[in-house]
Amino acid sequence: MSLHRDGESLAYGGGAGTGHLFIVHGRLGDLTCDAVIVTNDDRGILGEHWQAAIGVEEQTLDMSTGWTRIDAATYPAFAVSIEAEYGVVLERIERCLGEIARYFEGRESSRGRGALPLVVLPVVGIGEGGLSDHRGDVVRDLAAHLTTVADDQCMDIALVTPDPAVWSAAQYARRGSPSPLPADLEDQARRLGDLARQRRLALFMGAGVSIPSGLPSWHTLLERLAEEFDVAEELRSANDFSSTDKAGLIEKTSDGGFKEVVATQFAGEHRPSLLHTLIAALDPREVITTNYDLLYEKAVRATGRGIASVMPWESALEKHRWILKLHGDIQHPKQIVLTRHHMVRYDAANRPSASMLQSLLLTRHTLFVGVSMTDDNVIRLMHEVDEYRSVHEATSSETFGTVLDVAGDVSRARLWNDQLTWLDLEHASEDRGTRVLELFLDRVALHASQDSSWLLDERFAPLLGADDKDLAQRARDLYADIAQRGGEAWLPLVEKMRDLGARSDRT
Repeated sequence: MSLHRDGESLAYGGGAGTGHLFIVHGRLGDLTCDAVIVTNDDRGILGEHWQAAIGVEEQTLDMSTGWTRIDAATYPAFAVSIEAEYGVVLERIERCLGEIARYFEGRESSRGRGALPLVVLPVVGIGEGGLSDHRGDVVRDLAAHLTTVADDQCMDIALVTPDPAVWSAAQYARRGSPSPLPADLEDQARRLGDLARQRRLALFMGAGVSIPSGLPSWHTLLERLAEEFDVAEELRSANDFSSTDKAGLIEKTSDGGFKEVVATQFAGEHRPSLLHTLIAALDPREVITTNYDLLYEKAVRATGRGIASVMPWESALEKHRWILKLHGDIQHPKQIVLTRHHMVRYDAANRPSASMLQSLLLTRHTLFVGVSMTDDNVIRLMHEVDEYRSVHEATSSETFGTVLDVAGDVSRARLWNDQLTWLDLEHASEDRGTRVLELFLDRVALHASQDSSWLLDERFAPLLGADDKDLAQRARDLYADIAQRGGEAWLPLVEKMRDLGARSDRT
């Protein structure tokens, strides 16, 4: 079935045509955005889960037009009534998006250089909208419609769901859509997606992943610390100092509590960035970061998975998903690493952590996201790995990682030419900064997606072609037959078919 009304055009005036639809596995309230659309009914009562997501108190909205702005929200937020035919609901969503587009004319996104306004909304209709039995139609029509509107209105839209089956079905539904990347970058996204799917990809995250969440860059952090400790003028006179030495200067002139003050700069109410959620979608088993914040962990929890171990404070023995905080974090401020003095003393207390990074560089392909490759400590550890391979005459010609560079640092790329695959996203695409990184990781996540928990669920059947639809139905019939017969010998097959979406309460 189609959920559009016959012959209906839902086009809404248009802009430059560069927007994009992101599919996000997570929760609406756990994503940094510029605007949000939520759902309710004609009574206008905003549900508690939406109140928490957008930070407003209980209220009743005027839904006489089927949609309205939520004025109590601190950023553009709209509510759409789902008590209507689905085509009408899509019209209402589109009008909200049009209002948001007009609001952002002449305004910049809060998410960083090159970013378009990001609007988030749930998969409308499959919850209280009464279309749970038509999930395939909803996912297909909603994704197609939002793709068109995003392009017309020159905005980015994130379709957010905590349900892994809905998320993977939405990824499947858009596999045939044109890529926003040039062909060579799309090939690289596919290569990395394949590595992630094969569990051969590790992740290294730097500050660039958290900056769109409102957290400071290294430069901004030093400026804030200098103000906090009243040494801003002295810091300006130390122009020729490296960043680590500037941090050391600030610590030297402080009366103590330096690391605790550093931690406060990354505390507070922040939401994961789109980059956090896209990395979490890759479901990497090994993640290393120099970031002090807890936002990646929050993004992973929003998928329902969680992280089994946060090192170095918890054991990763027999844990299949862990993150290593290489330079400490806000929950352990005394272990924060920032100055040259901290880095010189690093090995004495943290050699096993350093060895974990080096082990990944030797046994996995490591994807570096949000890094500038200027961290002295990390650079030293990587050079040690390169020297180790050289001394032992390693025969592999493969690099030990891929850097996603949004600064167009050609000289640094040449410096690491033999050790790292350096992707210059800045010059390889018309998009810039944070946004080209988001687009690239979105395609990596698409190619990495391997969850088929929707495949035998007949509610998603419209997403399949005729042959696959027939095959899925025969598999469901087989499942019903086996489930009815019972028997322990068949139990592994029954469980696997359940993992693929077969449901005993349906034929």
